[in-house]
Amino acid sequence: MPINISQAMRKKLPEGERTTADQALWDKSGGRCHLCEEPLNRASDDIQADHDVPEAEGGATDLTNLNLAHGSCNKAKRNAKTVPIRPYLKLTAFAKKRGGRIKYDGFLEHFGIVPIPSVVTVNEATATFELPDKSAATIPVFEETNTTGTHRYVFLTLPREAIFNDDDCQPRVVRTDHAWSIYVDMQRNVLHEPPSCRLESLDFGKPVRLLLFDGQHKTLASWMMGRTSVTAKVYLDMTTAQANELVNSIQAKIKKLPLSPFELAGKMADEWENKFTEYEEEVGTAAVSEAGFLAWLPQTERARGKAALQSALVQNVLSSTDLRITSHVKRPGTVAASFSFTEQTLKAKVIERLVAKEAQSTKGVSAQTGRDIEASNVVTLLNTLNDNAFEPGDDDAALTTIEVERARRMCYQGSLSYIADLIRRMYERVVITATSKSPMSATLTENQQTELSTAINRIISHPVWTADFDRDAKMKAVKTALEKNQDIAEAFEDVGLDLSFLVMGKDATPYKTYWASSQ
Repeated sequence: MPINISQAMRKKLPEGERTTADQALWDKSGGRCHLCEEPLNRASDDIQADHDVPEAEGGATDLTNLNLAHGSCNKAKRNAKTVPIRPYLKLTAFAKKRGGRIKYDGFLEHFGIVPIPSVVTVNEATATFELPDKSAATIPVFEETNTTGTHRYVFLTLPREAIFNDDDCQPRVVRTDHAWSIYVDMQRNVLHEPPSCRLESLDFGKPVRLLLFDGQHKTLASWMMGRTSVTAKVYLDMTTAQANELVNSIQAKIKKLPLSPFELAGKMADEWENKFTEYEEEVGTAAVSEAGFLAWLPQTERARGKAALQSALVQNVLSSTDLRITSHVKRPGTVAASFSFTEQTLKAKVIERLVAKEAQSTKGVSAQTGRDIEASNVVTLLNTLNDNAFEPGDDDAALTTIEVERARRMCYQGSLSYIADLIRRMYERVVITATSKSPMSATLTENQQTELSTAINRIISHPVWTADFDRDAKMKAVKTALEKNQDIAEAFEDVGLDLSFLVMGKDATPYKTYWASSQ
């Protein structure tokens, strides 16, 4: 794909830079996105020219102020205009390269952190910490007594090298979108509650690891902020069992981030989340599964339970902070744009067609992993559709008349449902799934991502979206199908928009047969 420099941007360039801008920017980039710093692929990636200092802030449109970026990174930057987004894009790119589901310690390499044990000495009223950054501090010890005993702790600023992940008490993987939310909040607010650590052992005076058992998202947000230390609450004599009990108590109060590896349950309505918790307590965390949960329910409740599960699957995608297509959802009380759709349409006509509705039998952590990969794949595919169909070009340039008409036709309910079906079928073809009932949970290779991106761009480039409806009977049938929301598949197939076109492009026989007269 060529480097995307709009005509409007190119005209603003100094005259001597206009014809050489593409190659000059490529050479300047070193083949990497200046936002996430991952490689750029000129054969497959949407590559855009991006202002380092925005024009709105006085930035010039010349080669000194332009850099190349992935289209998705560039759009994410524009959607977070007041927040530095590069640290987050780099974090998510790092996570994706490692499978997407990693715990706090899995990110340490990204920040160049190598944890080192500290030496702690505790007296009756004070504790002395000798830390890996060569600093030392003697601080007061606080105590709390309740029915479980007396608990001693300190508040201490820890260098990042002093913090280890608590594998025994912190089984939950990092959700980068949650780390992002905290990072955004930290741009203007102080951290309300400190992360919590405990000492690995009570062998005072000898090297001991400080284990982070609560607050991994807050801590990562601090590292994204560029901080080299964080103030933590450090428990001096907390056992593994006590830490687990405390974490469970904390997580029970946080609906969005349940402790269970099956985090999808946290997106169900309260009634069903409570039922799932009861089921999990009965069978054990390692044995939970979607199919098992539905089978566990009384026969009379299974239909409603399945509906609650399917709603949670859709919400798992819709709640992603990375999902950009939601910017075109109609909002109550606002004037409808020239092209848009309702949230219900996005849920029912698009997302529900892409996620696997069938309850999966995979158990425990693997069950959530599969659904997380599925959600990530759906978000990526819908972002490709959004970025190239509804927000092509750079900066905030207005769409052309043809681009608006294309987007308007694609926003019909029938169009969106048919497009989702095509994307799903193409995904199944690319990853060669054994059955269409399998979730979209394969970790895609770079070649597979390229194939799917190419297929989506072929959908967008198909002339059905811009051709005159009065061209002939078949285009009139397309118009009728869209307006009446019926016979959609037949109408699109008759003009050559089908799976063969996604695979072969203009060489597909149905496409050539119909469009030959106008090519």
